[in-house]
Amino acid sequence: QEAADDEAAIRAQLRDEKEQSDMVEVKADFDPTTLPINPTAAPVQPKAPEGMPKPAAKESVVFEATTAQLQELVLESPVPVLLDVYADWCGPCKALTPALTEMAVKSGGAFRLVKLNTDTEKAASAALEVTSLPTILGIRDGKIIHMFQGMPRSEEMMKNFMLGLFNAAPFQPAITAEQTAKYEELTDKLIKTASSASFSFSARERLTERVNMRLDELVESDSVNDVEGAARLMRRLFDNVVRHPIDKKYRSVNLENKVIASKVGSSSICLSIFKSVGFVKSGSELIIGKDKKIVNVAPLMVARDAIDNWIQKNEREMVAAARRKKDMIDRVKVQAELEAAAQLEAEEEEEEEEVDSTICNLKVRLDGKKKVHEMALSQDDPISKVVDLLEIEESQEYQITCVAKRLVLKSSDETAMQKSLKDHKLMPAAAIVVKVGTGSAADASSLKERAAKKALKKGSHTMQSVGIYAKDDNNKAELIDGGNGVLYEHDVSDDEDDEAAEPAEEGAEGETGENVEEVDGEGEEKDE
Repeated sequence: QEAADDEAAIRAQLRDEKEQSDMVEVKADFDPTTLPINPTAAPVQPKAPEGMPKPAAKESVVFEATTAQLQELVLESPVPVLLDVYADWCGPCKALTPALTEMAVKSGGAFRLVKLNTDTEKAASAALEVTSLPTILGIRDGKIIHMFQGMPRSEEMMKNFMLGLFNAAPFQPAITAEQTAKYEELTDKLIKTASSASFSFSARERLTERVNMRLDELVESDSVNDVEGAARLMRRLFDNVVRHPIDKKYRSVNLENKVIASKVGSSSICLSIFKSVGFVKSGSELIIGKDKKIVNVAPLMVARDAIDNWIQKNEREMVAAARRKKDMIDRVKVQAELEAAAQLEAEEEEEEEEVDSTICNLKVRLDGKKKVHEMALSQDDPISKVVDLLEIEESQEYQITCVAKRLVLKSSDETAMQKSLKDHKLMPAAAIVVKVGTGSAADASSLKERAAKKALKKGSHTMQSVGIYAKDDNNKAELIDGGNGVLYEHDVSDDEDDEAAEPAEEGAEGETGENVEEVDGEGEEKDE
């Protein structure tokens, strides 16, 4: 212990002496000419060749990464990255890693060397499909550009690889289309693996709970008409960013877009879900990862999966809620239509003119004509005014008939013709027929006469038979062929013929009676 203390004291003394020798005391009477001609100069550090960068600190360019750190150190790196997948037991790895470290330091920060232990970070190693060690991947702007496995074949090959990584020269040999497709697939796997690892379990649970809570609030509120449609739209927008984390056109959501505006609109609940996964509102747009080359898709993946599970769980509730909302809208619409119809009807009733109760509206037709004359007369006007309006000559006889009122008037009945329309009970409207000219002898002068004649009328007779009737049976008949050898005889004689003959028979009653007696007497004699 004493020896150690002595050594420390000696070192402190030497340090003080060196500091004192480096210090120069400038006095008031200082004369620069009295200084030694060749003073002891401080050692000069060798300068780097012109054009070469200044060496960087190792800790700023060389990193030992876990899967959770790949998002920050590799995918979001501002400079190109060499990702060295190695193992402690790998001999070639032990030889190559120091050389890559020296290159990173000498580059002055032009690129990063990120080392990944395949034994401890198996998820990332599996995503990169590592089959041999060491595996070196060149990554620029979050995308795998090229890779090789094992030791470089030559210094020229390594030089070309680095120039290609910096985009200073094309790779030799050129990258094939198959390799490009494979690198895109590995990039997608690396992004999802690194993002998921960088998003902690507790953060995942909190985001899932927040999304579910906001969606439940969306169902209860009236800010969105179609909750399921809004949820599916947000899910699709999140999935677009997950599938294209590097393409910036999928990172913005235009709130003025017709589809987005109709589904999401200006709902604060929907906007809060967007903000919970990293979107920021800028004017009429929502943007995520504005200044980043690649987006951390882990929150978007969590929110997307949460929406999928929520839709599956609440599909029936959403359908019922949508149905209730639709029914409510329909009821309001029907109620509004009924109110509008009632208001319109009230307005029409107000505008409708009052009906004059003293006006009699007649529809008049001349017998044998089709034209109908509409007349609006006063209830006190005589019925003869109808004829006057029809301009019928006074010398002509006419008859007015109203079937509905059982009214028949002849021009010869001057008293009836001078009665008013009200007296004839034609108010407030009626349809009448005017027959001009003298009627036949068979016409009745009143409805009672016609009814009495109709009661006497017994109608026509019809009889059917098979065969031929005698010609002298005094029947007025027509034979009708019924088909299949059957003939029908239709009797067209009428009792009216007998009635027409009655007056003649009455006029010769006595003579006829005598004749009948004689015939009867003769008949009796014959019978005897």
